[in-house]
Parts: sequence; structure tokens; C-alpha cells
Amino acid sequence: MTASPILHAPQTAARRRAALDALAIGMPLLFLLAVLGWRLFGLSGVIGGVLIGSAGLAAFALHRIRPLDRDWLIRQLDARLPQFEDSSALLFVDARQASGFAALQRSRLLSRLPEAAQLDLAPDWSRRTISVMWAASAALIVAVFALPGAGQGLRTTAADSPAAVAGPPRIISTRLRITPPAYTGLPVREQASLDASVPQGSRIEWTVALDPAPASAALTFPDSVPVVLQQQSSSWTAGRTIDTPLLYRIEAPDLARQRLSRIDVVVDAPPEVRPEGTDSQLVMVRPGQTRWTPVFEATDDYGVQSGASLRITVTQGDGENITFIQRTATLTGSGPARARRFSTTLDLVGEGMAPGSDLIVQLVVSDNRTPDPQTVEGPSIILRWPSDLALADGLDGLAQPVMPAYFRSQRQIIIDTEALVVQRRRLPADQFVDRSNAIGGDQAQLRLRYGQFMGEKAEGGELVLPTNDEPAGIALPTNDAAPAPRRPVPLEDHTGHGHAEGEHPVEPGSPEAVLAQYGHAHDTGESSTLFDPATRSTLAQALDAMWGSERALRQGRPEDALPFANRALELLKEAQQATRIFLPRTGSNLPPIDLSRRLSGDREGIVADRLIRPTPPPQDTVPVRAWRALEERPASGRSAPLALAELERWVGSNRSRLSDPLALSAAIDTVRNEPGCIACRRRLRSLLWNALEQPSATVQRREASSERGRRYLDALR
Repeated sequence: MTASPILHAPQTAARRRAALDALAIGMPLLFLLAVLGWRLFGLSGVIGGVLIGSAGLAAFALHRIRPLDRDWLIRQLDARLPQFEDSSALLFVDARQASGFAALQRSRLLSRLPEAAQLDLAPDWSRRTISVMWAASAALIVAVFALPGAGQGLRTTAADSPAAVAGPPRIISTRLRITPPAYTGLPVREQASLDASVPQGSRIEWTVALDPAPASAALTFPDSVPVVLQQQSSSWTAGRTIDTPLLYRIEAPDLARQRLSRIDVVVDAPPEVRPEGTDSQLVMVRPGQTRWTPVFEATDDYGVQSGASLRITVTQGDGENITFIQRTATLTGSGPARARRFSTTLDLVGEGMAPGSDLIVQLVVSDNRTPDPQTVEGPSIILRWPSDLALADGLDGLAQPVMPAYFRSQRQIIIDTEALVVQRRRLPADQFVDRSNAIGGDQAQLRLRYGQFMGEKAEGGELVLPTNDEPAGIALPTNDAAPAPRRPVPLEDHTGHGHAEGEHPVEPGSPEAVLAQYGHAHDTGESSTLFDPATRSTLAQALDAMWGSERALRQGRPEDALPFANRALELLKEAQQATRIFLPRTGSNLPPIDLSRRLSGDREGIVADRLIRPTPPPQDTVPVRAWRALEERPASGRSAPLALAELERWVGSNRSRLSDPLALSAAIDTVRNEPGCIACRRRLRSLLWNALEQPSATVQRREASSERGRRYLDALR
């Protein structure tokens, strides 16, 4: 059992007195803050001052009440009631915890509780402090009313300030209220600046304060009709929906001409669709796979709709007998509106897939734009079931995905080799050797493909390199002496090389006959005339480096293969950059030779009398003249005439190719209204420089030298 409510009544009264005393002290400061906020910021200042003052006053009252806790009550009871015999703490102890003498003493105190009912523990009023606070606050409030406030100056109108009526109207304050379209989910915002960037389709409401009030006011736009401002009490208001970027200014009778303000429009971007869980748009069916779950992520700046369509196309057959089965499924996205995820699980057998079939899925989503949502078709993902996977029972483990040959390159072989070296510790020894051998096979295929350009032929699994001392097989039409006869060598058997007897009859004793009898040319055909000797040597070194790389990879030593592979890549790049290349022999398209003019010296129609100067591209003469006229010439004290009207027409006709035509139009208008503004002229000149079209790079004819220059050149000769 705890203490009786009789003991808590004096404590409650004391806390109430402390709170009221704190309010009496702090209330003058609350009034002062409210008056000061009203003078400076109007109604919003009053609300802010009251909120701040109330928070401070509550904190002050809590600070005054917090010390009046149970310990304070026990001390007060012991000090003011001697009959409690300094044992008041026993009244706040549970009876079950008191025993012996403590229980006896507690029962005696309970019989004396009525004596504490009349006890008054409330603290005294802080009369002096309260009087000082109220007096000081009253004096400060009077001073605030006597001095002009910033907010009061903003609210001054023609009726409140007779002295301002005599002058022309001035813009005292401006406010733009921007209401974005509902589908964007953006809040309504206000700003004081007349320049703004708003979403497309936003509604802007202008509020302008003019002092003194003119007879009329309007918002004028260079490219559209003006919007009349309506007067409401002491301000002028108007509204308009913004769909395209524009320039405007505030105009009124006798109002100084203002600079053009600008409103930019942020166009709603279409949604973007990206597949998740795969880096490629082609996915291969795994052995034993029966289901497939494609996942897409659709993102948009303002959000996409929760529903989307999934186009599912299944191809069946091969060759020219391919059939298509297409259907559409509706999906519901998950996650936030700006980044929704769409997924579904497809049954491969239920969709009609079989070995050699493709399952193509494509997501079609729309954003939340109203009234015309933007619909986007995302990238397609292809699930391919190769026919190689249709194996007999028990042979599934023999199916190995083989990368097409056209995907291999020397750089890819280096990347695969480096990745295998990094994974050495995580792979078993036999698997490591198998992967190294597979990369060696890729290196061999690449070497064979490049070897075709050198005239190599695969014989029994080995490559036969051509020799450089074999005869060319064609007699050159020169006066050089015939080469010395070679020592005959034993006739070799060349069966199996694809030669047919009597295929090309040759004269006995000719180089062709000697080559056919004693040699075998492997570098014949079109492949032997592709490259010049230097390029052939570089390519031969690259093949040797590839062979070294292949040998090390076949032996399970990828670390030793990397130097050869990198050397081969360098040599291939050098061969690709060769400056001379011989193409295969093809038919000539040269014009026929006129033998009747041979050795006659007649050059008519062969060489032109003079070079024809290329027609220069049309230059932007209007902006060029304006750019030169804007040049600062402090020495001369005068400037060239500036045709702003002509320049403005040029901007209107070339608006499509200019990067920022609004900025250029605003700069022209500013220079027209403020001809003495040096910074405005500099800005216009810089914008014109960026707007000039760069001339194409053409060869210019050298100007003819003067008489003095010709004499100088003659003296040099």
C-alpha cells in the first residue's frame, strides 16, 4: 500500500502554483514575439512567434515543476510536521515491505495523516519578477509599433503611402505558385523569383504587388498573346498552364521596362525497362530445366503503372519451317511506383517449347502521365533450347555449351587465361587442366583462321608453313636474266593435296612445270597476295606466338601462355595497322586506252586548265556581323552599328539548330533595352560565338602574291 492521497494533494497544489508562476513570468515574452513577428512577416510571423514562444514557455514551466518530486515532498513533511518524527518516508513504502519497528512506526504515522490535510506547500508568487517582465515587454511592444517594420513596408499600397502616389509604379514583391500535374506526385510550391523550372503541364499563378497601383497590368510573351493581370485588393494575379519553355515580362503603364524572365519545362521522360538477373538478352536452357522466371525492372521519373503486359512468343521448327505462337499476359508490379519489378514463372512444356525452340518475352509498360501515358516496349529476352540438348537418356552430362567461333578473339583468350590463373586455388587439378586445354583449343582455332591468310593448310592436324624460296610461278615481263637452275630434288608424293593431272597444262621447262615436278606451293591462290612482305612477316610472328600460347595452355600452364598471348595480340594490332596491303586480283575498271592519241602530245580533256575552287558552305553572316559589332573598342570610342532586329529574325528562323534559343532571345532583348550595359553586351557576344556554325575543313587556295612578293621570289631563284 502506498501513501494516502492526502499527502499528494499538497504536492499537486505546489506544482500548480509553480506552473502558474512560470506562465506569469513568460507570457509577456510570448506577446512580444507575436507582435514582432506580425510587424516583420505579417500573419505568418504571428504564427511563428506564437509557436516559438509557446515551446519556450512550456520548457520553462517544466523546468520549474521538475524539482517538486517525492523527495521534495518528504523533506517538506518532515520539516513542517514535527509529529511525523522525521519518518515521512515510511508513508511511501509498501506495507508488505515494512516489518518490526518500521511497521509499528508506519501505523502510528497513518493515524496522524489528518493533520497533514491542512498543510500548504505551494511556493510564493514571484511578484517582483512578474512585474519587471510585464513592464519591460510593454515598453518593447510600444517601441515595435513605433518603428517601421520590413513586412509593413512590403504591404504598403497606394492608399497607405500618399508620398508614393506621385511616382511611377514599381514592383514591390512577386510570388509564383507552381502546381505540378497530379500524376507527378510533386507538392505545390511557392517562390519569389520570376525564373522557374517546372514539370510539363504545370499551372503557374503569378501574384505581383505594384506601388502605386496602375490602371492595368499584364504578362507579355514575345511569342504568344499577353495574359491580363487581375487586381485583387493590393495585388495583381494571373494564371497559366505551361507546356513549352517561354520568356515573359511584367508590363504596366509608366512601369520601367523589365528584363525578360524565363520558365523552363522539364519534359516527362518515358519509362525505362531493364531485365534483371541476366547480363545478356540470350539465355540458354539448362539440362533438366522445366520452368523459367524472367524478371524486369521498370523505372520512371514520376512512376509507372502497376499493371503491365508481357508478350510471349514461342518459335518452333528450324530452317524455313519456323512457326510462331504469340500470346499476351498481364503482370502486376511490386515495389515503389518509380521502380517497379515485374516477374512471372513460365512452364516450358506448357508454352510449347521443344529442342530447337526459342521462348521470347518482352515487357510493355506505361507511365502515370495523364491524359496520354507513354508506353514503352522493353528489351526482349530469348530463352533458347538448342537441339544439341535433345540427347538420349544417360547422355545429358555430355552436352557442353560451345561458344560460336566468331565470338572468339585474341583479347578474349587473354581475358579467359587471366581469369583461369586467378581461379587456380579454387579449382581441382583435373578441372583446371581441362579448362586450360579448352582455352588452348580456342587458341588453335584462332591460329588456324589467321593462318589462312598466310596460305597455310592443315595436313594431318599439323600446319605447313609456306617457304619464301619457292618460285612465284609467274614469269615477270622484265629484262632480268633468268634465275640459275635449281638442283633437282627427289620427286615427292603429293597425293592428297587436291591436284589433278592435266588440270592446267604448262609448257615443258617453264617455271610452272618445274614447280609442279619438284615442289609444292602452299602459298598459291588469292591468300598469297593479301599482304606486303613486312605485314606477312608480322603475321607469321603472331602465328608463332599463338603456337607458343597454345602449347602452354595444352600442357595446363596458363601462366606461361600469357606472355605469348600478349605478344600475339600486339603483333595482330601491328598487322591491322599496316600501311600497304595487296588485294586479290580482280577485274579492272579502267577506261579503254585511245591508241590514236598515243605519242601525239594531245592533252585535251585529260588535265583541267585550272583547279575548281570548292563552293564554300553558307556562312552565318548575320550573327557574324553582330558578333563583330559587339566587340569592345575603347581606343576608337565608337562601335559598329548593331542590327538587333535582323539578328532576332535570324534566331527565329534558326531556332531548331540552336542549343538555347531562349537565352539568345533574352540577351538580345536586354541589349536593346539597356544599350549601355557592358555585361549584357558581353553575354550576347559569348552566346553568338557558341551559336555560329563551324565551317567545314577544306583546302584553301593560296592567295596570289603581290608585285613585291613576286620580285622577292624571283630573287630567290
